[in-house]
Amino acid sequence: MIAGYVLLGLIAAIVVTYLVLSRSHRSKYFAIAEYWVYLPGVKLPEEKDLMDRMIRGNPYSKRGISPIGPKEGLVFSDVRLHLALVLRSKNPHIFRPDLFEEHIEPTPALIDALKSAKSMVKIRYASDIPLPEKTHLQFLIHAADAVAELAEGEAIFDVKAERLLDRKDLQSELRASVDVTGSTIHTQVVWKQTAHGAIVESRGLEKIGLENLKTAEMEPDQRVIATTVMTEAIRLIWESGSVPESLEVTTFDDTFKVQFEKVKNALTKVRILRVQAI
Repeated sequence: MIAGYVLLGLIAAIVVTYLVLSRSHRSKYFAIAEYWVYLPGVKLPEEKDLMDRMIRGNPYSKRGISPIGPKEGLVFSDVRLHLALVLRSKNPHIFRPDLFEEHIEPTPALIDALKSAKSMVKIRYASDIPLPEKTHLQFLIHAADAVAELAEGEAIFDVKAERLLDRKDLQSELRASVDVTGSTIHTQVVWKQTAHGAIVESRGLEKIGLENLKTAEMEPDQRVIATTVMTEAIRLIWESGSVPESLEVTTFDDTFKVQFEKVKNALTKVRILRVQAI
């Protein structure tokens, strides 16, 4: 009997220790990036064909430099990478352009591509381990383009930046630079109407493990200044990899102080203040 109690006590101690250790190691960091590539067929490209298109046959190489080198190539075998084929017959709602947010405005060509798509390839990378570089973003955007090329897809949706892209536009962006890890292609500033004005929100910062930004309500005539300041603030945050307490942005011959306050709903509250010259 005593031996039984001792055994139960040891088991309980092990369970408690495990729970404490697992909780202490639970990361508050979480980065996620995801692309949906809409296809006219229902077949996921073979991995070897995808690797060949991205590495050996990458059409965006410049002066012998490939956008997908050995470092990016390692993402192929990373357990944090997930590729899956999603059929329209089983998930019809994700093929409907009328269900997109208001700021996503598909062109007629993209609407046709969504209407004719029979499947979608989901390409996702998620990590709760801090990422020292943006290698995963370089890989993902080229993977989306490669899947579209191999399976004749025309519409590509950047889920986190909430950008619906025509593949021709994506090709232009990939041709412009070997390095496609900058904030311009991976983030977006959204102006959202409210009952008494509007707010500005960011999209895409979760790709590098940061909370998105959201301003307080403002007047409609502040749109140009607010979105311009927010865009520059996102660029600075993207480059540093962290959200500071505040930063300064100079635009339209004015200097603005941008203050940040973390809140519980996974957004960071933003205040934009004009700095008065003394």
